[in-house]
Amino acid sequence: MSSNNIFNTIIRSFEQLEGKPLRNDLFLYFGIVILVYFASFLMMLHEGGAAFDVVFLLPFTIVLTIGLLTGAVVLLATSLIEHFFLLFVDVKKSFEMTMKTAVYALSVTIPLFWAVVLIPNVWLSALLIILFILLTFCGIRVFHSVSIDRAAFVSLATGAVMLFFSYRWLAGQG
Repeated sequence: MSSNNIFNTIIRSFEQLEGKPLRNDLFLYFGIVILVYFASFLMMLHEGGAAFDVVFLLPFTIVLTIGLLTGAVVLLATSLIEHFFLLFVDVKKSFEMTMKTAVYALSVTIPLFWAVVLIPNVWLSALLIILFILLTFCGIRVFHSVSIDRAAFVSLATGAVMLFFSYRWLAGQG
C-alpha cells in the first residue's frame, strides 16, 4: 500500500468523523486512556508479584483517577496549543473542532507513548512524533478546512511544542 493511499484513507476517515458529536469522540479517547492505564497497572502488579485481593481496588482506583486526570490535562493542553497556532493562520472554526483533532491524534499516540516509556527506543520515539504530526495535520486539514501549508504549519508547530514538553520521557530519561 503506497503512502498516498494511506494518507487518503486517513483523510476519508476524518471526513466521516467530522459530523459526529464531540461527546462520542471523548468517550473513545477516555476509553483508550483507561485501557492504557489499566494495562500499566497490571504490569505494575505483575512486576511486583502482588496477588489479586481487596487491597487491589484502592491502588487501582488511584491509578485510574490519576490516568483520567492526566488524560484530561494532556487533551486540554494539546487542544489549547493547537488552537493557539490556528489563530496565527486566521481560522475561525470552534474550539470543539480543535479538540476533535486532538482527540484523534492522541487516541493513537497515547498507547504508543506508553510503549516508548516502557521500551526506550529512538526509532519508536521518532515514529510517535511523526504519527502525531501526521494525524494532527489530517485533522486540521479536514476539521478546519484549511490549506495544506497552513495545516502543515499548525501541525508542525504543535508537534514541536509537544516534543519540547515530552522530550525527557521520549528520550528514556523520565
